[in-house]
Amino acid sequence: MTPSNSSGVQRPKIAIALGDPAGIGAEVTLKALSEKALGDTDLSQKCDVTLVGNRSLLRQTYDWLSQKVGVGEVADPLAFSLLEVPLEDALLQQIVPGQESAASGSASFQFLELAIAQALAGKFQAIVTAPIAKSAWKAAGHFYPGQTELLAERSNVERYGMLFVARSPHTGWTLRTLLATTHIPLRQVSNALTPDLLTYKLELLVACLQRDFGVEKPQIVVAGLNPHSGEQGQLGREEQDWLIPWMREMRDRLPRYI
Repeated sequence: MTPSNSSGVQRPKIAIALGDPAGIGAEVTLKALSEKALGDTDLSQKCDVTLVGNRSLLRQTYDWLSQKVGVGEVADPLAFSLLEVPLEDALLQQIVPGQESAASGSASFQFLELAIAQALAGKFQAIVTAPIAKSAWKAAGHFYPGQTELLAERSNVERYGMLFVARSPHTGWTLRTLLATTHIPLRQVSNALTPDLLTYKLELLVACLQRDFGVEKPQIVVAGLNPHSGEQGQLGREEQDWLIPWMREMRDRLPRYI
């Protein structure tokens, strides 16, 4: 059953996978949940948060942070539910703060796996992912470009993308940005971008805006690849050669959106 707040409104249950224990995952999480970060916001009235990680590693991070920051700048993990991921002593001993390793990669992978499994089982309505080290995942034998791809695989979905959403606290204007490419070196981006890829992403974005955000007739802007969108071919030819023609084709196909 989804818990309710004092007004009787159901609160979503959110799992926070604590990320790489040798990195900033737990630190970022505890600072984000602190009194200083939340201000006057009563988080307990908005959602029910469960941390997913290892208790001893989380406690080590909290104890270290408590000596470095001021009062109210770091949340006490005891204030939140914890979904424990037990780790063998041999693996725990290999996890050293500031040193990514196969051990830290294995731990962070297990944290996210458990969060995903529990969400798919209906225990959580959403997952927040703290930072990981992709190289540590690889060292641990987990060959995923990032957390997005693992989420897609475990959810058994083929159509997915990475979407950034932010709302201005001053105007209320909402920015929604779907990335065309993710987790590849910059030098590979121009070769990875194709009309077929952008068509796939555009159709995915339109469906997402309509289904998940209730925007029936979204207006979509496409960013150029090169500085100043190529400056008429002076700073790169991608826009002139195929990106602008592709946009014209999409305007004919989806005139309402682009």
